[in-house]
Amino acid sequence: MSNQIQFPKNYDRFISLGKESMKKENVIEAIDYFQEAYAIRQEFSLNYLLVGSYLKSGEKTQALSMIEEMRTEYLSCLEYIETYIQTLILNNRFLTAHGVINDRILKENSGEMRVLVALKKKVRQAELLYQQFEVKKIEKIKNELSKLGSCSYYEQMYLVKKAMSLPQEEFIEVSREILTNKDIHNLVRSWALEELCRIHYRKEVQFLWRDNQVYDIVPASAGAPLDSMAYQRIVLFLEKELLNNHHVLLLDLQEEIRLHFALLYPFADKIIKDPKLWAICCIKSYNDQAAVRYKDELATEEAARIQEIQRTIRFELENFVI
Repeated sequence: MSNQIQFPKNYDRFISLGKESMKKENVIEAIDYFQEAYAIRQEFSLNYLLVGSYLKSGEKTQALSMIEEMRTEYLSCLEYIETYIQTLILNNRFLTAHGVINDRILKENSGEMRVLVALKKKVRQAELLYQQFEVKKIEKIKNELSKLGSCSYYEQMYLVKKAMSLPQEEFIEVSREILTNKDIHNLVRSWALEELCRIHYRKEVQFLWRDNQVYDIVPASAGAPLDSMAYQRIVLFLEKELLNNHHVLLLDLQEEIRLHFALLYPFADKIIKDPKLWAICCIKSYNDQAAVRYKDELATEEAARIQEIQRTIRFELENFVI
């Protein structure tokens, strides 16, 4: 038989019905069909259709959520980046938009600069309109952020992430204050510094580190916490040693290591001079049996120094109470 039977849950059939609904301007019905297809198979082409449909129906938050599911694909070419930027603007995610464009400018391919500059202007125009018409909303966020020091760590992280909806200039202003506030937790200060890094902020800022010393740092040069050479080497070592026989231990250690690098940011590579030994000490702290094979390495003075630093970090993390 040459005719294909259309089963009730046929992927292509749902897409075809969705496109027909779009032609008839029945966007809600089209979204329903596309969602049915997406539940069967998550392909980028369908994700892109859904994003366009959500934007057409005014569901900007859902559109952004769909893009974040396949962010790498949306960053793969300029056409998709434009859709991403448009969606970020609609969601008042100006800071992320600047970061995406700046990343692309640094990797600029021949012929893209004109479009990237135009996108940059588009974001800036949206920010100016937001500053003009959302004065009360901006002031409310800034007022909440001014009281961060009196909040718990978890409240601080919740409130500081609201700053992501501020225009870039406003975010830089509040971030500079956060970076040197001793009443704000180290991880929160590190988060603010990392966000300045993401937008490639090239002016020097002052940063109060965990040793209570203030350092002058250029965020664009700092890199992200997990970009450090030490982190990459530690993760590779842990995967090689634990992936086959200690999978659960590996997952626990990966989570802890990420927190270590957030707290040591941006000086992790200066502190962790022996990534392999740092990883071994982490294994020892979680599982004595798994660490038996490293008894010679653990008997050194350097291992004792590392274990003391790690104990201090854990104590600091344990004191982040709700």
